[in-house]
Amino acid sequence: MALGLVLASVFVFLTGALALSASLADWLIAAAVFLATAALFGLLAKGGGALVGRHAAAAGRRAAAETLAASEARLRAALEASADGVLLLDGAGRISFANGAAATLLGQASAAIVGLGWEELTARADLRPAAEAPRTVVPLSGGEGLSLPATLSVGSAGPTWRLLELAVAPLGGGPEAGGTVLTLHEASDARALAREQAAHLVALHDAADELVGAASAADAGGVLLAQLSNAWPVVAGAIYLFAGSGTERLAALWAGAPGPPEPLVPPGTAAALRALATVAPARVALSRLPGPPTGPAQLAGRGARSLLVLALRADGRLIGVLLAGDRQAPEPLAPAEARYLERIAALAAHVVRRALADEEAAGLGRRAEIDAILAAPTRLRPLVQPVLALAGGRVVGFEALARFAGPPDQAPDLWFAQAEAAGRGPALQALALRRARALAAAAGLPRGAFLALNVSPRHLAHPAIAAAIGRGPLGRLVIEITEEEPVADYGALRAAMAPYRARGARFAVDDAGAGFASFRHVTEIRPDFVKLDAFLIAGLAADPARQALVRALTRFAAELGATTIAEGVETTADLAYLRALGGSLLAQGYAIARPGLPWPLVAPAAQALCRSAGARRHAAGAIAVSV
Repeated sequence: MALGLVLASVFVFLTGALALSASLADWLIAAAVFLATAALFGLLAKGGGALVGRHAAAAGRRAAAETLAASEARLRAALEASADGVLLLDGAGRISFANGAAATLLGQASAAIVGLGWEELTARADLRPAAEAPRTVVPLSGGEGLSLPATLSVGSAGPTWRLLELAVAPLGGGPEAGGTVLTLHEASDARALAREQAAHLVALHDAADELVGAASAADAGGVLLAQLSNAWPVVAGAIYLFAGSGTERLAALWAGAPGPPEPLVPPGTAAALRALATVAPARVALSRLPGPPTGPAQLAGRGARSLLVLALRADGRLIGVLLAGDRQAPEPLAPAEARYLERIAALAAHVVRRALADEEAAGLGRRAEIDAILAAPTRLRPLVQPVLALAGGRVVGFEALARFAGPPDQAPDLWFAQAEAAGRGPALQALALRRARALAAAAGLPRGAFLALNVSPRHLAHPAIAAAIGRGPLGRLVIEITEEEPVADYGALRAAMAPYRARGARFAVDDAGAGFASFRHVTEIRPDFVKLDAFLIAGLAADPARQALVRALTRFAAELGATTIAEGVETTADLAYLRALGGSLLAQGYAIARPGLPWPLVAPAAQALCRSAGARRHAAGAIAVSV
């Protein structure tokens, strides 16, 4: 209508102009202007309408996108807030979304789950269908469906497991356009028996040590710590032990196999139980035990408040499960109680069997890495670090330090610990000895200097170590005893040392001052050298407490006839303090020289400090080989 009014106004204007004009030419010009104006207004009207339409459509799309984004954000927030795990599968069966609860239940990061197919997730998270669980087939865009179990068990790094219930719900639009929602609900909170580590082992050990006298209990029915035959590879029964706070102790046994169980653990020997334990025991409150409430109620009726679960194994095989209550049992277990505890034991056995399998698999991998080192000895590269006599600045020896070429890239002490765990400890230590001795022989060990390695006290008598040390006189050899583990029998250790001492070898105790065990090493072994731990030397110049302890240990070693070696001397200030102590003190560390190929030179500043006015020369003509 507005356009019509405009055109009418223009027409009136032109008509008036025609009336006022006496020329036909003027009228034609006015008509042409009218037609051009009308055409222009028509184009403007059409373009304006299209522009308004496009603007309205774009505004609608923006509003729809904002609404969709807000809805998606609310949906994701709701999914993340869910206590249950939620996985979204796309039409191809790959995971497009995983909330935090799903990541926790599966033991995987959400980012690591997204993009995986179901089979890939199953392998990564160690998912296993529960026995005889019903299945749901999920249609996929490729045509072949995906069969999912209703119940899953999922493994983890430790001796724990989870039981998950899996619910499947399709999204709209079919498999091509939609997908599937998987909901994971944990049903195993009470079944993860090994999840809570016992705060104390006292109840178990006391129960084993303080059961009523072995003879009377055994005569009462052979129930004292009797166990299944060692020939059975898995649990077919269980031991039930109830220990009270009083003097009375009573054990009750249930065995699933016919015939009397064969005693495995001698009466009253808790040490044997400790040696058989594959994992730390789990203390589980009765309220969290699985199954019908009658089972925990029966145990509670005996005064128990919790159950201690400990798996037993021998030679890497699971052979029994010990269940101990925290209150005494006045009489042997009733059949119903035994059946209930059997189920608990079977559940614990399931947990431990998987832990043993994981442990065995990991052990095979660790053993293969050590075997690769043993098969390629050049991957173990010995370096040497000088040992300096502070009175005079003379190099009196070198300690050989093992370095390893990976993979994996790890510290030397971790390689030796890995070898111990894999049963290759003596072999790797013997290789380190051979490589160090060969290096010294090839480079020509300086006259009057010593070479140092480390040997574990438990391997000192091993034939591989003896072969690596070799025959003949050992007058320039000092074997350095490490403190990697307690020494149970010092008499046996002294007996292992005797043949080497008879051939002239001397001994050193490593890491003195690091703990009580090192002081016992010194008093029991009576070494020729005492090596002060680097912890005592770091910051020595500015720490009066360290100074007092170092002075005391130096005097203590001297009274025993031993020479003190200060390890880990990293600064000139600490070296100066040690130099001022005088005597026959030896030292090694980065302030003196870094480890290197034969034979590293002493730092000029360190040598100058030790040769300063008043220095007394110290001649030490021994070789310390720390094996």
